[in-house]
Amino acid sequence: MTSRYRPLLAALGLLVASALPLLAQSQSELEDLVEQGQAEEEKLLQLPGADMGGLGKEALSARNRLPKGEEVERLHISQDQQVDPATYVVGPGDVFELYIWGEWNRSYLVQVDPEGNAIVPAVGSFPVSSQKLAQVKEQILGRTRKKYPRVEITLTLTSMRYFTVYLTGAVVDEGSFVAHPNTRVSDVIERSGGFLDDLKGNIEETVAGRKTTRTTQIQPQPTGRRSIQLIHRDGTQEMADLQLYRATGEVHFNPYVQMGDVIRVQYRQQDIFVYGSVNKEGVQEFRPGDTVGTLLSLAGGVSGDAPLEVAEVWRFRPDGRTSDIIPLITTEDVARQVRAADISGVPLQPKDMLFIRSRSDWQQTPTVYVQGEVKYRGRYRIVQGQTRLREILGQAGGFTERASLPEARLLRAKARAVKDPEYQRLLLLQAVSGLADMTPEDKAYLKTKGREEKGRLAVDFRRLFDQGDESQNVPLEGGDVVFIPERRHTVSLSGQVKKPGLVDFVEGRRASYYLDQAGGFSWSANKGGARLIRARTGEREQIDKNFLVEAGDEIWVPEKEYRNWWAFTAATMRTVAESLTLILLVRAI
Repeated sequence: MTSRYRPLLAALGLLVASALPLLAQSQSELEDLVEQGQAEEEKLLQLPGADMGGLGKEALSARNRLPKGEEVERLHISQDQQVDPATYVVGPGDVFELYIWGEWNRSYLVQVDPEGNAIVPAVGSFPVSSQKLAQVKEQILGRTRKKYPRVEITLTLTSMRYFTVYLTGAVVDEGSFVAHPNTRVSDVIERSGGFLDDLKGNIEETVAGRKTTRTTQIQPQPTGRRSIQLIHRDGTQEMADLQLYRATGEVHFNPYVQMGDVIRVQYRQQDIFVYGSVNKEGVQEFRPGDTVGTLLSLAGGVSGDAPLEVAEVWRFRPDGRTSDIIPLITTEDVARQVRAADISGVPLQPKDMLFIRSRSDWQQTPTVYVQGEVKYRGRYRIVQGQTRLREILGQAGGFTERASLPEARLLRAKARAVKDPEYQRLLLLQAVSGLADMTPEDKAYLKTKGREEKGRLAVDFRRLFDQGDESQNVPLEGGDVVFIPERRHTVSLSGQVKKPGLVDFVEGRRASYYLDQAGGFSWSANKGGARLIRARTGEREQIDKNFLVEAGDEIWVPEKEYRNWWAFTAATMRTVAESLTLILLVRAI
């Protein structure tokens, strides 16, 4: 049996003996590669440029250390996402780590030289510039694994390069800028100071003898933020749309820059318009391929979620003067509750005007606010024009014991927002020249409007709740405010009385009682000018001692007008003397 296999064993022995020198040679080359990798690393650590961003000692030696000071910014390139090997373009300055797994665990750094080659000792030189990272990995690992089949080898990008790009056009500062593979078009423009139409300056002017400073745009012509050209070294181009990028957040509208790229920012050439139920009405820059959906995205979308009632595009005819109306949503579509997404694919042309109308009464939530002396203060939902005052105060739990119905008020916010042009004119006239240039009618109007509580409805809460007068149970509108003040248990006396101040209110007492409690009129009181100011209406009434006074009312007594009787007598005598002299002269003639 043994003799049968003896020739076969001898043949196997000869085969192994012939392969041993080759295995030894491969093992020896691998050991040489490891030793050479260590020597090359030591050389790299001594290079003058080894302290560049991404090529510091920490990165080259693969030792983890925390950088300090300015080195933090220089060593760490910020990323908005992980590197995609299928899209990342390799170039001079990129650093790879070739890691050997097996009998020796060793890393070897491979840097792409300025000519765009990556040299792996004992394996070869690889032209990797302008290639995708995935292609570079496949190329280097493929040849290295063939050379050393008995070990596991991995290749990783450990440091990204810096390069130069160029920026021209309508920006604050044109020129060259240092960038890296994670720099986007907007980053370069921001470093230049921004777009030219964002630049503002101060202009000093003299208006009516006063120096004023006015802020104005340096370049009023708008910049084309949607038509930014990104020109690559090979002549190919991309278009950056920063306006749509900011409106949607989709980063493909704001591409990465590459080594040697030229960013060209132009002025806006063509416009489109959008108006109606959108969050941002007005003019937008047009780009070929724009649709209704694009324009709505630039406008911040449709305002609210109400179904669209009308959507139409006004488009100029070739004569440039007349227009065609292109309906997108008509009255027949209302029942289907058409949304913006249903018309988003409609293409647009330059100078198109898109009008969007949605239902104004869609899911309205009108409320009124109840405050003051009620059991449950706060905001209450109403049905516009149907919910009435009594119902809302019933929901608020009714009045407290301290509520003052005579002073309760219902205020309408919509009416308060309406401006009175005549009153504003008189206020301005008063501020400029006082009351001297006003007619008596103007003065009376100004005084009346100054006392008026704007937006107050003529509602008598006592008639409604004490006497059951339903004519005072008015319907409410959204934004109304119902205010129930606390009852005041005093009457105020001010002006020329002997003891001005507050007097406790006594039900059924008249004005004479409260004047007596204040010590009566002082010696300088103008009794004929005394007034009773009603708390409920603020109206001033000429006082009568028999007037019935209510809680919270005020009695005001003005001071007598001072007269210099001696001066008055002297002036009168002088006038009489001048008149007599004139009469005598006339008779003498």
